[in-house]
Formats: sequence, C-alpha cells, structure tokens
Amino acid sequence: MAIVPAVRRLFPVLTLALGAGLWQHLLPQVLKIYNPCGSITARVARSEGIRVERVGEGRALNPGDVSITRENEQISVECRATDGARIDLEVTLPYGAEIRAKTTSQPISLSGLVRRADLETDSGDLELSVPLPATRLYITAKQKPAKLVVPAEVKFRQEETRSAEAEPGTWRLTDRMDDDRVTFGTVQATADAPGRVEIKDLPIPEDSPVKLPWQAPGILERMLEAGAAPKPRAQTAPPIASSDSAPAPAAEETALFRSDVRLVNLTVAAYDVNGRPVTGLKLEDFEVIEDRAPQTVTFAGAEEVPFNLAFLLDLSGSTRRDRAAMQVAVRRFLEVTRPNDRVALYALASNIFFEVAPLTGDRRSIARALELIPGVSGGTPLYDALVLGYAQEFEARPGERNALIVISDGVDNRLYGVTMPSEVSFRELRRAAGLMQVLLYPVFLDPFTVAPAPGWARQAKKNMEQLAQVTGGRLFTAKSIQDLEPVYGEVANELRSVYTLAYYPSNQVFDGRWRQLAVRVKRAGVTVRTRPGYFAR
Repeated sequence: MAIVPAVRRLFPVLTLALGAGLWQHLLPQVLKIYNPCGSITARVARSEGIRVERVGEGRALNPGDVSITRENEQISVECRATDGARIDLEVTLPYGAEIRAKTTSQPISLSGLVRRADLETDSGDLELSVPLPATRLYITAKQKPAKLVVPAEVKFRQEETRSAEAEPGTWRLTDRMDDDRVTFGTVQATADAPGRVEIKDLPIPEDSPVKLPWQAPGILERMLEAGAAPKPRAQTAPPIASSDSAPAPAAEETALFRSDVRLVNLTVAAYDVNGRPVTGLKLEDFEVIEDRAPQTVTFAGAEEVPFNLAFLLDLSGSTRRDRAAMQVAVRRFLEVTRPNDRVALYALASNIFFEVAPLTGDRRSIARALELIPGVSGGTPLYDALVLGYAQEFEARPGERNALIVISDGVDNRLYGVTMPSEVSFRELRRAAGLMQVLLYPVFLDPFTVAPAPGWARQAKKNMEQLAQVTGGRLFTAKSIQDLEPVYGEVANELRSVYTLAYYPSNQVFDGRWRQLAVRVKRAGVTVRTRPGYFAR
C-alpha cells in the first residue's frame, strides 16, 4: 500500500494505491470505513486509487484520531476522536472497488456506478445517487424513515412489518427489476431510525469503463439516426469512405458531413488482384472524384499515421479453454505494432463490457494486464459488446485510423443458448457496421478440431466474416496457437495498407445533399475498399 503524501498527519488527503492491477473491475478492492465522528461522502470516478479526504472545518487532527490498516485486499479507515471533534470524510473510489461504510447519527452519501456498497447508520440520513437500471438496491430499517424521496418514474417495492408492542418493526425498500436483468452494482443499506432516505437516478457516465449490454441498442439507434453523425474529439472531419460505383445508400446507413467542417478525411484500404494488401502508395498514386469532379488530394499517409488498436477478449464460458491462447495472441500482436500506435484492452466478462485499459502507448501496462486475466465466465452478448467496444473510444475518433481485433469463438447467445442473448440483432449490427469508423479483425477460435462444426457454429463464423468485410477488415481462423503464427504478420501488413486521405472539396456549398465519391489508384491491379460518399451537411 502506498500512502501519499507521507502521512502528512494522516490528512487532509490519503491516496491508497490499488493492488489488483488493471483488472480491478473484476478483482475488486474493499474500503472499510467506520466514522462515528462525522459524515461519509463517497463517489465513484475514473481513478487509479482510493482517495480519502477530510472536508470541512475543525481542529487539527491528532495522531490517534484516525487509524489505517490493510489486510490482503481490504483497506480499513477508522476515526476515533476522543474529545468529540467532528471528522467528515470524502472518499473517491475507482470503478470496481467496494465500500463498507458505517456511522452512527451522521449522514452517508453515495454517488456513481459502484460495484458493491454496504452502508450502515443508526439515525443518519442516506442519500444514494446511482444508475438505478444498473444497480440492485436493498434498504432495511427498524423504523420507516422520517422522509422518503424517490424518483417518480422508477418503481420500488416497499414492505413494512409490525412487531410486538414496544418493539420496532422492519421496513424494507427494494428495486423491482427482473432477476435476469444484467446489472453491475449492488447497494445494501441498513439503519435503525433514519431521518431522510433519498434516492436519485444517475445516467451511466459516457467515460465509464463499465458498460451494460442493454446500452447497445441506444448507441446503435443513435448511429443509425438520420443526422446523428459521430462527434469528433479533435478538430478533424468525420472520415467519409467511398467506392467506385456504389449509389447513394439510404440516409440511415450513411455518415453525415457537418457544415462547419471543410476538410474531408477518407480511410482507404488498398489490395492487389489476389486480395493481398498493398503498401508503399504515395500521395500522387491516389485520385478522388466527388460527384464526377476531380479533387486535389492534399494528404495521403499510412506508415506515418498511427493506429488506434483495441483488443476485445471474449471471456465468456465457452472460451474458458482459450485463455492461454488469448494471452499469447495479444502479446504477439503487440510485437507487430509500431511505436506510435496506441493500444487498448477490452473484455466481455460476466455478461458485461469492461475497458481494462484505455488507448495508451504503454505496451507494458497491457502486457501486465494480460498476466492477470481472471477465471471469469458468463454469457456471450457478443454483438452488444462489439457495439460497446466501438463506442468506448473509436466513435469519438472518426478522423483517425481505428482497428478492433476481437478474439472470440464468435458465438453470440442469440445463436446458441437461451440466456443473455445480445440486445441487438446481427442484422442491426451489420447495418451499423457500415457506419463504424473502424476495421474489424475477428480472430475466430474454432473449438471443433475433431467433429464437424454444428450449424450454429458455422453461422457464428459466417456472421463474423460478414462484419469484417463490411468494415474493410478480415477474418482469421485458428484451431490452435500454431495456426495463429502467420496471422500476426498478415495483420501488420493489413494495417500498413490502410491509408488516410484528405482533401478540401471544390464544392464548398454544404446543402445537405448526397455526394458520391470514387477513389482510384493509378497503379495497375490495385483496388480500394471504402465507403460510397457522404451527405454534405
């Protein structure tokens, strides 16, 4: 455990480093706080450690006011002011950490998407601000709270039992969600005679490293809505992909071009007549035609333009035997990335999407995370995970070169299994894949090494291959680690054959009309895969 700064009389700030590594969402740390001297306010945020801070005014802390201990993965903080001084604590928890907080007559406040919280007070107030659709809620008290405030649009179950005379009864408040709903957090609170209990519903933050499968349909709907183009993180235009002869597709299947942007970025993959990637093309090799008018290409790059490369590991029950293969595969893929590429690590585990590590240039952090893959399982809402994996970081980077390598057996529970199927259908996902500014490279782990594959397994492979083709990527199949050995170099060549083109349209009147694009390479035998055009809005 690291305490920063060096005690500093224990406060005003303690930063307690987590020891569970990047899998902390699945291997949670526990913070235990007992504070009879004041309130406890806890919130969940993106953080690498647990932060405990004293807030408010009061006398300086004495050495015996606070004790801190650690045993395995549990950190305990206890306040004991012998002279009755007030000590209010404010706590910041990372996603995945658990908290156990206890006071006497003081309030407890909790906000954010918490993994688990056990809260206890005698007569203090309770304020819970959590994403209710993602959090199971259980509150028990010996007496009904003096005041109860709950959101009108959310249904709760209240129960009250009466005991013998002169003895308190029991009051309970619980959520009314179905037992099979996928949730992330659990909040349990107990009290004797609470003064005020208030519950607020918060949205799951967009930057949360944890996403639930039932969020995928909303993301898909947003992508497919007419007029709903991705919002760029930097001052770059959304990439508009093209082809030589495709007609204008339906509005819900196309990207939009914002009227306040004048530079068009295109992502183009180049191949020879045998389907092999073509590298080494220069600016003068490309020709862009917009509505039959030649355009002046101002930039064409491949090697010098970095890639954003994310690995999505399917850690469902059907891939338990493949965990070692996944570790080897990601390590080998890391070896073929270039120094200026950024890498992220995602996981589908326990029916939930996790961002284990965001896009980073630090390969060592990804390698460390690989060594800590936990033995989890769960269902396979794979199609939902693909949507969530794209939306996690790539949707906000439309002008950049993005690739998602999915290591899975491809079997969504919509194809096989009766529990935890994806919320989105394959048909919906395939339609949206044409809008995703990402190359999809599924590494298909085929478990049928002896017996012929059943129909659902063949369909799983076919579906993943279709998604790869729609995005401009490619499917790779492996029955063993040895089968994957040639794949790493092939993927490296594939990535080097993806070019970013940029040009300023000669037509600067952005009236919302469809503009057809064609990209050609002036070398014989070279073809490109891109999108057909854009709406100039």
